[in-house]
Amino acid sequence: MHKVPLSNPERRREVFDTVLALLAEVGYERFTMDLVAQRARASKATLYQRWPSKAELVVDALQEQRPVLGGADTGSLPGDLREVLLSWAAGLDGQDRGLMLAVLEGSRRDEELARLRRERLTGPVRQAAQDAVDRARRRGEIPPAIDQELLLELPFALVLLHVLVLDERPGPELVDRIVHGVLVPLLGGAGEADAGGTGTMAV
Repeated sequence: MHKVPLSNPERRREVFDTVLALLAEVGYERFTMDLVAQRARASKATLYQRWPSKAELVVDALQEQRPVLGGADTGSLPGDLREVLLSWAAGLDGQDRGLMLAVLEGSRRDEELARLRRERLTGPVRQAAQDAVDRARRRGEIPPAIDQELLLELPFALVLLHVLVLDERPGPELVDRIVHGVLVPLLGGAGEADAGGTGTMAV
């Protein structure tokens, strides 16, 4: 049995890597503390002491690999959302498509997982984007006819389309296509100079 305590960062990272690998491999329904204990050479009792449920363990493992969200005020909505999208996409880059699907499917059946995912994974990303939209509204940057809630959700939906449907890895090129090819034209060109990236329009 591995004697290094779970308070040790390297040991905790080893356990989290095991969790994510298992989740992508077997899915959330078949994912168990027993499997983690066996593969990570850890005591199941010790795992339960630190994580009372598999939902807690899974969300902690996912949260550990997420980068700090970009939330800088660039002076424009396209620029602000680009910062948030780049940070969020960087966190997705290391995730297997099967892992994402496992978490989404698990959230349909496990209310605790769904709640923790909303609070600790989805919530901070949405709040950072909402803050950007709020700043843009105060600047008068958003045309009145635009549905602000859909405007907030659109870029994230496009990234997920590429990850979940097209099985692609998101990166700066995709983020810039969304920003310069969708958001900037949608806002009437507002903030194009501050949006960063290459400025190349999507084709």
